[in-house]
Amino acid sequence: MITKWDPEAVRKAALADLQTNAEIAGKFVETEARRRLDAITSPDNRRAVNYRHYLSKFLLTYTVETLAKAIIIRVGMRRRSEKGGDHHGFYIETGSSTAPAHPYLRPAVFDNASEIVSLLSGG
Repeated sequence: MITKWDPEAVRKAALADLQTNAEIAGKFVETEARRRLDAITSPDNRRAVNYRHYLSKFLLTYTVETLAKAIIIRVGMRRRSEKGGDHHGFYIETGSSTAPAHPYLRPAVFDNASEIVSLLSGG
């Protein structure tokens, strides 16, 4: 609780609250995306099911980064290496010429926008 007006103390307290709320919102979106990824049923061959389960369990994650004038929440597949070329989940989300799109990340954000804003504001 702030008892004396100190702009720097107010800024730090607001930033700490927003970062805490960003962690909660990031975890919520990650959980919702995981639920949607696990609900995809097509294709239903063993290899595709195992791959989606692997993505959901081991690579789907969120990060919260605090910068000087921004807090960035990233939700998606983490990279296994620094070499690049890891597009895990991208083709599931957007589709390709041989496979239809099965969006799981964008609907997790857009369908829950009001709840995400509520979580970010401390609600």
